[in-house]
Amino acid sequence: MADDTIPKLFKSACTRGWDKKVAIRQKDLGIWRRYTWKYLYETVKHFSLGLVSLGLERGDKVCIIGNNEPQWFYAQFATMCAGAVVTGYYADSRPNEIEFVINHSGSKFVVLEDQEQVDKFLEIKNNCPKVIKAIFWDPRGLKFYDDPMLMTFEAVLQLGMEYEKQHPGFFEQNIEMSQPEDPVYIGYTSGTTGRPKGGMHNSRSLLSCARAYCAFEPASESDDYLCFVPLCYDADLIYQTLPALEVGATTNFPEEPATIEGNLREIGQGKCVSNPRWLQMQLSMVQVKIADSSRFKKFLYHLFMPVGYKMADFDIRQRSPSIFWRTLNALGYIALFRSLKDWLAYSKVRSVYVGGAAISSEMFLFFRAIGIDIRNLYGLVEFVPATMHPKGDIDPETTGIITPRTTIRISDKGEVWLSGPLRFIEYYNDPEQTSKAIDAEGWFHTGDAGFFDEKGHLVIYDRVSDLGALDDGAVFSPMYIENKLKFSPYIKDAIILGDGKPFTAALISIDSANVGNWAENHRMPFTTFVDLSQKQEVYDLIRNDLMKANYRLPERQRLKRYALLPKELDADDAELTRTFKLRRGYVSRLYSGFVDALYSNDTEYLAETEVKYRDGKTAKVKTAVKIGRLE
Repeated sequence: MADDTIPKLFKSACTRGWDKKVAIRQKDLGIWRRYTWKYLYETVKHFSLGLVSLGLERGDKVCIIGNNEPQWFYAQFATMCAGAVVTGYYADSRPNEIEFVINHSGSKFVVLEDQEQVDKFLEIKNNCPKVIKAIFWDPRGLKFYDDPMLMTFEAVLQLGMEYEKQHPGFFEQNIEMSQPEDPVYIGYTSGTTGRPKGGMHNSRSLLSCARAYCAFEPASESDDYLCFVPLCYDADLIYQTLPALEVGATTNFPEEPATIEGNLREIGQGKCVSNPRWLQMQLSMVQVKIADSSRFKKFLYHLFMPVGYKMADFDIRQRSPSIFWRTLNALGYIALFRSLKDWLAYSKVRSVYVGGAAISSEMFLFFRAIGIDIRNLYGLVEFVPATMHPKGDIDPETTGIITPRTTIRISDKGEVWLSGPLRFIEYYNDPEQTSKAIDAEGWFHTGDAGFFDEKGHLVIYDRVSDLGALDDGAVFSPMYIENKLKFSPYIKDAIILGDGKPFTAALISIDSANVGNWAENHRMPFTTFVDLSQKQEVYDLIRNDLMKANYRLPERQRLKRYALLPKELDADDAELTRTFKLRRGYVSRLYSGFVDALYSNDTEYLAETEVKYRDGKTAKVKTAVKIGRLE
């Protein structure tokens, strides 16, 4: 990337494309609406100048809350081009979570999507003293809101147009003043062990991250990206937005979060970055659909999937398949793989990189078996990507080789340390955590346990703090076992227990949609989630999949007991992060009664759980939870 700051890169991209090419498309009322690079530039300029006229200064913070829509894009670049710092959080966040991010970042402006986000902000505004304006871009339902702090997106654009008349060239001056070391972005961690931390990046670190990614997977002007990874997560900025700016590719926005899958099929993007949760959902859909399909389709699936797995094995071992296997695979492509890839919206994809959390080797191999070039990468908000699979050097058990300009050290305790220009600056407003994470020599201590294999690939097997040991000293990785279980379409989340205990056990959160569908197909009546989860038939269904997982685990790590939770794990209940990672410490304390029951001789546990209704009211519900055995 020739331009050394994000604002300069933005200006260069817009200047090259101007009114000749499409920069952005958005699906609206069934129609893909096109916006040129000129439109993008003018909108960002006017919004940026509008913020400046309202009091935004260099170094100030702007927080954006909402789903992926062009206005987030405009606000993001407008903030950076003004010399300020952008941050954000997830659209489904609770008011107290938004309050934390706004206050921790010291945001001066808040940019909100719609009435839902405005209502959340108005609930907490008195606790956010630094905010001077809350700007919203979707005015539906807000016509009669008269809070003086509120302002429409369009009104800010109008202010920017007026400001430009009085200060011509000011926007361009701001861009030219930008320096590589200027902070531009604060990305909040998932917060698995407590409050999220704000990883601050400058243009240098973010552009280095994007360059490292493009060294393995070059961007093309003809690429079409669908912007569906939450924009408050730095993955979109690094893997899609900055590469798109560099080559002039088009960024597409879905009509609604619910239409992402259909919009992906329409776009047919050439490459993408995904996460294990999305792939788990897709895999579960395939497994359930096949189970419900005709005998002929089941026959084709069970006939050709072993062929796909064999071809994936050839690929991973870097061996050339014989003409026999190539012929069978070609038949499998015509009869099965082509339609599966199209249904999953991967018909034109060149590669799918998976990051954000570990993915099971079984899930990895499934996607490669149907012909999708899936690859792993490893990184964190603070440093990404540290390792990636290059084309032709794939291993489902590893995260790939070291990216350019990155240095990795494995500490004496087995912790992965990272160094290089991709590293973040600091944890904003948290010098204590910064000093713990970055040592005097500049090494970033990730907290992840890993090692290099004989091929030079990095293997990440868990968080150092999460590794467990049975009472006889046998070490096990809860995350590794949990990922094995998630290959089942009926298991949504799993909590593996066993630290200091005689054996491992599991608390299972079932996938209500898939298990409910299975129950209906088997004519098994049920009423609520609680009722469904405690059916003996469901226990037997889950037990079957747990036994399959046990056969793939070392003997001392095999599960002996399990229980099905009477509720789904939920980010709103703080059991999961907003990126669907397990808050292991909190959940272990929350379900301590379940844990005690699993390691007793009881066959049942009377659980008392708190249920929160949509109107905010709560109630205590008592449920008799079975203790299942795998011995």
